Amino acid sequence: MNKTQTYTLYLPEDHIDNDDTVIARGLSAMEAMKVVFGYESGWKTYVHDTEYDGFTHYVLAASPDKRPPERTFNERLHATVIRSSDSGRDKALAMEMIAAQVIRFNHLYWEGRVDTDKNFDERLVRTARAREVRRIDREITTKLVDALLADGYTITCDLQDDEPEFDRSTDRVGILDYLCAVECAELAVHKGKKNGSVSLTFDEDGWDVVRDYSVGLELIIDPICEPYLPWNQPDADTRDHGIRVLVLNSPDDVLKIEKMLE
Repeated sequence: MNKTQTYTLYLPEDHIDNDDTVIARGLSAMEAMKVVFGYESGWKTYVHDTEYDGFTHYVLAASPDKRPPERTFNERLHATVIRSSDSGRDKALAMEMIAAQVIRFNHLYWEGRVDTDKNFDERLVRTARAREVRRIDREITTKLVDALLADGYTITCDLQDDEPEFDRSTDRVGILDYLCAVECAELAVHKGKKNGSVSLTFDEDGWDVVRDYSVGLELIIDPICEPYLPWNQPDADTRDHGIRVLVLNSPDDVLKIEKMLE
């Protein structure tokens, strides 16, 4: 184990709108293990050792204290080290080995999670990105529903279900509440003898929430979606759109490439 590695301990939230509860950051493996076993007085622990020829066997025994029924098992974690003249160093080394086991399987011992500080920071970035995608999803969807209703359309959803959630509805709040709770939706829109369809997919990149729509609806949909397209953003010139262009500076470059491909 890398002794310079530090850890974040937190109570995770499944819902994207809720923040994780951070208990501590920047802890060593040993410090993290103590918090895991000590969280809400969950476990009582003690360490004993047995000496053999040339090495010492350490055992951390943990017994449940105020644990839920599904976790009322006793735990014994082992580490064996070559015995030296420094018993304190030997025990510290063994406890580092035991702490590594606790961190790896920390979910067995408490309701929280242990992760490296670096990985937790990456989790924060992913969460922020997901929240921004959801914000754009909802913003575009709200503008779309408002524009369709304002233009006199009614909305039926969801066409992929045997029984639509609502049929030819103008209930703005009900429509939006439903769309905010699903991963994708197929809408049918109606105005007099005019009919059309709109396909929505959420939690992708935000700007692409409107996946497809019928010809004839572009006058409503395009003005809503176009401002969110990546190439229409203020920083569009610095964004990586996944396109790579090979620039050839002279005819000689063409000949060189043709030769390489032979």
